[in-house]
Amino acid sequence: MRKIRTNIVNPVDPDYTFIGMDYVISWEDGIIKNIHPYQPGVDLDCEERLTELCLPGLIDIHTHLSQYRLRGRYEPSLLSWLEKNVFPEEALSQNPDFAAKIASDFFQALFAVGTTTSVIYTAPYPQACEIAFSIAQKSGARAFIGMTLMDQNAPSELIQSTDFVFQKSVELYEKYHNLNPLQDYIFSPRFAISCSFNLTEKIARYAQDNSAWIQTHLSENQIEIANVLELFGTDTYTQVYEDAGLLTPHTILAHCIHLSPIEMDILAKYDCKIAHCPDSNFFLKSGEFNYEALYARNLKIGVGSDVAAGTTLNMLFHSKMTNYRQSVFSISPERLFYHITLGNAILLGYQDKIGSLDSGKEADLCFLKLPPEPIPEESLISALCFYGYEFPVMETVIAGRTVYSR
Repeated sequence: MRKIRTNIVNPVDPDYTFIGMDYVISWEDGIIKNIHPYQPGVDLDCEERLTELCLPGLIDIHTHLSQYRLRGRYEPSLLSWLEKNVFPEEALSQNPDFAAKIASDFFQALFAVGTTTSVIYTAPYPQACEIAFSIAQKSGARAFIGMTLMDQNAPSELIQSTDFVFQKSVELYEKYHNLNPLQDYIFSPRFAISCSFNLTEKIARYAQDNSAWIQTHLSENQIEIANVLELFGTDTYTQVYEDAGLLTPHTILAHCIHLSPIEMDILAKYDCKIAHCPDSNFFLKSGEFNYEALYARNLKIGVGSDVAAGTTLNMLFHSKMTNYRQSVFSISPERLFYHITLGNAILLGYQDKIGSLDSGKEADLCFLKLPPEPIPEESLISALCFYGYEFPVMETVIAGRTVYSR
């Protein structure tokens, strides 16, 4: 059993974060056993870490493993960024040695910023996806991993026939679903432009029949939307996915920036999940996410790094950006922290396993070094959400296993 004397920051709900100064947290066999105030003379043999904060492991709801090296690679808009940067980079993952190196670097980088759970796109190659699963298993990462699916409107080296893409994705799902408690497969059509309606419909039908997870992108960029409407002849982008059956309670839709009220209502009707990617939206000048309108419809909103259009894997940076990218509507630090911890866990249906520091949950934790200048307790959650990305991560733990230490 490990027993640590430290300071805990624990999300309770969107409006309340519990701060426990000088607490003891213990875990054994991957499970949190106890959390309580330090008792002199009783709590013996503790590791002393009073200059640190213990947080639940951070959760990244949307990221691209195969794009990791592209962070900060400038291009003024989405489609040209894909063509000039992303597609050539993803093609490199045809080489298994390259795919293994970038996957290893990616997971180590996640751990180094305290991220314990992530929802991942790999390059559009079955072998690259299998390599990512293998490295996730060896390193101890908790992740949903999916091969990017494309059968049209992309360079020839990145696309395959509809039947090939569908069959390989099904094979990956059948191989990795329930194989390991820490990893699962997620069907990952890139977006409507690069997926034929036939492919989208086949994926949707199989995923619905198996209650499997799906992730894709929706309404990120105005030019993208115009291309989708011309390609499919629909009135809205959302209609393409609805007609194909892709909208389900297990569907994560990234961006969702330029939605009409009717489209928002449709997503709420199907209980779809939203991956808000504020840094990416800012970087590519895609637009402002209508947090207030989507939240008012009781849609579950998560936050993702969207690396590499997002410039860092550090979810505390993205907590700041979630508020900064709202020109008028203000989001409290408590809610920002909730989004990258318990809120994202709830979105994934993992709230009984992870997302907060509670006895009986799995020990997914990260320890951050407090800055030398004192922070009043009442300001701690604000400091954490607005400049906590500067706090060094000292240790990251997944299911009780240390996956990173400084």
